[in-house]
Amino acid sequence: MKLVNVKIISELIMVKESTIYSWVHKGSIPFHKINGLIRFDLDEIETWVKSLKKTVYPLSIHSKNGSNVDIDNLVKKAIDSVKGNRYNPSNGKPGQIQGLREGA
Repeated sequence: MKLVNVKIISELIMVKESTIYSWVHKGSIPFHKINGLIRFDLDEIETWVKSLKKTVYPLSIHSKNGSNVDIDNLVKKAIDSVKGNRYNPSNGKPGQIQGLREGA
């Protein structure tokens, strides 16, 4: 067992010390409290980091005719069908006040 402090752990996993303290407060990182000092076991940290690894599987959707579907385009069409033409980034949100004119 080799115990190290917050500074070494933050350098090891390349995150800010404040992030490490936040994880300790939330209980999401394994740590030991010895006479009020926070210490980390390197073996436990290594196991913890390995447990966080996620396997990413590519998402592929096939149409009825077997061809691949452009997911971005599919999402855009779904959003457009729900929102309609109520919002267009080039002309702003509907009902947006462009400013007050004198005498208007």
